[in-house]
Amino acid sequence: MTRRETISFAAAACFAQPLADPFEKWFLEILNGYLKNCLRSSDSFAVCDFEDGLVLPGAVATSGKTYDSVTRMLPAIAAWVASGRLPKAVTVDGRNIDLLHVLRDTFRNAMNPLHRDYWGASPDKQQQRQVEASIVAWALWLVADQVLPLLTSEERSNIQAWLASCTKVPVRSNNWAWFTAVNHAARLALSARWKEFSGDEKEMMADLSFLDTLAAPGDDGWYSDSKGEAVYDYYNFWVFASHFLYWNKMVGARYPDWAAKFSPRLKAFLQKAPNFFGANGSHVLFGRSLIYRWGVLTPLVLAAEQNLWPHSGGMLRRLVRKNMDALWAMGAYDSQRGKLRETLSPDGTRAVCESYIDNGHPYWGMQAFALFLIPKNASFWRDKERPLPVEQRSFRVRFEGLKMELRGYQKSGEVRWSHGVNGHHEASYRDKYTKLSYSSHFPFCIVTEKDRCAVDAALVFRDTSTGAMAGRAGIVKAELTSEGIDRVWWAVLGGRRIDVRSVILFQGEAERHRHEVNAAAGVEVIEGSFALGLRRGEVFEQEELNGGIVLRGEHVVSGRKVRGFQSVKVEEQEGTNIVHARVAIVTLSGIAPGGISVWESEFFARPRLMSH
Repeated sequence: MTRRETISFAAAACFAQPLADPFEKWFLEILNGYLKNCLRSSDSFAVCDFEDGLVLPGAVATSGKTYDSVTRMLPAIAAWVASGRLPKAVTVDGRNIDLLHVLRDTFRNAMNPLHRDYWGASPDKQQQRQVEASIVAWALWLVADQVLPLLTSEERSNIQAWLASCTKVPVRSNNWAWFTAVNHAARLALSARWKEFSGDEKEMMADLSFLDTLAAPGDDGWYSDSKGEAVYDYYNFWVFASHFLYWNKMVGARYPDWAAKFSPRLKAFLQKAPNFFGANGSHVLFGRSLIYRWGVLTPLVLAAEQNLWPHSGGMLRRLVRKNMDALWAMGAYDSQRGKLRETLSPDGTRAVCESYIDNGHPYWGMQAFALFLIPKNASFWRDKERPLPVEQRSFRVRFEGLKMELRGYQKSGEVRWSHGVNGHHEASYRDKYTKLSYSSHFPFCIVTEKDRCAVDAALVFRDTSTGAMAGRAGIVKAELTSEGIDRVWWAVLGGRRIDVRSVILFQGEAERHRHEVNAAAGVEVIEGSFALGLRRGEVFEQEELNGGIVLRGEHVVSGRKVRGFQSVKVEEQEGTNIVHARVAIVTLSGIAPGGISVWESEFFARPRLMSH
């Protein structure tokens, strides 16, 4: 049997046979590490500092120890307990720990103002507790019938008081409005049985009214994270959908008119959602909060639990399994320290983390383990795995209102995500938003200094006298064309504006770029290929070909100058990529003559190894 036949046979067998449930294995390993670190931090199960983890002042209890590590584990533990799965107790360092008692102690101690690990009432300003309170409220609602009877009336009142403190200040400028809406919804639902609880229906409806205004143009079911700026990214892919589904599960039937406003958008979003995943299981990483990893799965599994998933259960199971497996294999879990890493991989740069990321933040992705709530007789568990869209065919999926599109390549399993108008352009976010394309197989590089830029998959500028660099600072307009994207944008270098029109033509896995640049004479224009990921010590092949260079490692990338660019070379970097220790990038460069000049290039990339 040839290697190609072996791959084909293995793939066919994968679809034909049910797989052992790997989700319990991953969950229990993460849970075990979490409980070890909880006990190392305190015996209250209200705080958890992970070894060598970053602690931020905005997410600590009165004891000075991290609480958002706990809030973010609660939904997963609650889903496990609510589903009735075994074991109900786990052994940690020889100690038998009942998970129901873990939940009881967390709610009892964390919200007791007299306890040393009290989470603290939310102050009269926008603050991290408002975010965390949404999933705390959801977790409590899931296990209310099991946990609340174990608490006294005073302890239940403490929970109500803490949750209510996290809704005192309206947060109606972005997705945070969902956090307070879910908080109110949970307490409104709990109040039907438990007299200690109450929510504010009027405030919840004000949250929903605001969120309704964030609906993005078009009929694809997306939302922007700002009324003043278009932001469509990894995080927005799932947070708006997941928190609507929390709200819908708890009180949607009670407020059918509101459910009817958001449900059609959810349906439209879910229809195209599977296209964002490569055959290797990776969601295309683009934007902020990437350290939340498989958080993107949360609305998909919640939709399946609520019978709203529009595709086959077998395809969803494959998507979820492959996504978790890919990120686990990447090094998501640090088994030595028993924690989810604050980087995507052991070698990835910490610049992937935003300023709000601490040692507990990666656990936001644990909401994806809501998959345990899917009934055991559902197609998610029963059906044979079905191929993902990119495993079935090559595709081009457009989002007209959002001015973005996806391209999938069946042969390699790669998916690329390109966009016309996405924001955040300040240095700390720039590389997460300003690449010309993002890929499921070619993780990007980040440089956060204001006067330096990562060159991979980007057009940037350099002052040859000072070495200062500049990337995209703003967008004037953009349009999807029949062949790609036409964008007008600008940068600022040394206080002087550079105006650019970039026309990107997609030609299979190759891209043809044409840039009209209006810059002062002497400015260096630089453009780079996708970053070729390299292991430590790995040697890659390099070949000059037709005015360009081809690089071959595990994958293949190339770049070729067509017009304007005067040189082509290979740039190697360490410590800049979000996944890899080292990268090699084909870079094109040239000196602007002054005024408007035209620069044309061709880039190609393809994963060499079939991963499906």
